[in-house]
Amino acid sequence: MNVTEEQLARWAKPPSETEEGKCQNAVSQITDAIRAKFGDSVSIFLQGSYKNRTNVKLDSDVDIVVRHDDYYFSDVNGMSEVDKQQYWADFNASTYTFPQFKNDIQSILINKFGTTAIERKNKCIMVKGSSQRVNADIVPCFVHKRFKTPSLVETEGIEFVTDAGIHIYSFPEQHYDNGVSKNDSTSRMYKSVVRILKNVRNELIDQNTIAPETMPSFFLECLAWNVLPNTHFQKNTYAEATRAVVATVCNEMGELEKANNYAEVSDLKWLFRGNQNITHQQARSFMQYAWDFIGYEN
Repeated sequence: MNVTEEQLARWAKPPSETEEGKCQNAVSQITDAIRAKFGDSVSIFLQGSYKNRTNVKLDSDVDIVVRHDDYYFSDVNGMSEVDKQQYWADFNASTYTFPQFKNDIQSILINKFGTTAIERKNKCIMVKGSSQRVNADIVPCFVHKRFKTPSLVETEGIEFVTDAGIHIYSFPEQHYDNGVSKNDSTSRMYKSVVRILKNVRNELIDQNTIAPETMPSFFLECLAWNVLPNTHFQKNTYAEATRAVVATVCNEMGELEKANNYAEVSDLKWLFRGNQNITHQQARSFMQYAWDFIGYEN
């Protein structure tokens, strides 16, 4: 193998305590500033690799969700056409819009950290890091409600509108719970293998073998989560567990029916169906690159 078991073991571990402390500093400073304005009308929580404990050294920035719990976006796609018509006929739109909320959050952050420390992005607002904190992406959002009937909410997540006008929704809390469950069911190897694959991804990017956008780290987490049975993870070494996961994903990405049944870790959205940002062919290509980089033999 090109990569030793010792190297894989180092990659499997989460970042150092120094990185952990800088992440916590960013979270506490930002939370205090936003709470001073909105109080208990917002929920502030982490999402992404830091929250899910799948972060590696080079991507230890934090994603902080700021959800205004008094406002929501409606997902009525699961309703009948008759129910949809009834729902929208009874619907009263809020006078407080999502762009206003994002602008308000940006103003709070500028007042707290200064103009030069804040960068507004299409999907979020970034608070730039310092010697005491890491970079933090603040994601203002409303509640996402998936309705089964006009009066019955099936599940809730988060939803925001990009500055380009695109609605994006996700289920970070369910993602976290399912990731913990998978980790427990695989003798805590699931997240270790994910961190190994993310480190391999970073190495492949450094070598200009792949471009970052061809395999976002979020998708690596999802790809590994879909691997069944869980015994693929329960091997004697990191090399054996990673080999089993890489081989399984690579093989299943070659079968369209199996690939289309892959879901996000929340298990509430499909990973590939209707997704224009990434394809199962890209996932298969990455796994082939990972196989060769680690140095597995066929």
